[in-house]
Amino acid sequence: MSANTTRPQNGTDSIDTITGLRPLDEGDRIVFGDRTQPVDVVDTGVRTVSDERINKEIETPVVRVQGDWDGAVERILAHRLNRWDDGIQLEELEAIVACEGTDLEHGELVTVRRVARGEEVTADV
Repeated sequence: MSANTTRPQNGTDSIDTITGLRPLDEGDRIVFGDRTQPVDVVDTGVRTVSDERINKEIETPVVRVQGDWDGAVERILAHRLNRWDDGIQLEELEAIVACEGTDLEHGELVTVRRVARGEEVTADV
């Protein structure tokens, strides 16, 4: 019996678009937004978000990424949250934002792609 894997294989066609952060593990390499140089997933976790107005609490994944070059800035990737849609609510959206620092409320909306370790990526630095 064969099994399908979401992890990319080596080669030029080995980019896997991520629609959720849960499948990412420490050691995975990704590119996001308009960046072309891969960064490493250095930590994964969850954040708990609550809204007392509706007595609801959700857990949503967060991923810390870091480049391996001098001056690389650490980013936190998190799912965007919907807190209002025709009334107060609290839900995780598929949209992913890249945040600098610990402020997870503001970030750049990005597309995340997993890249194989053997993938050669060239970038203008």
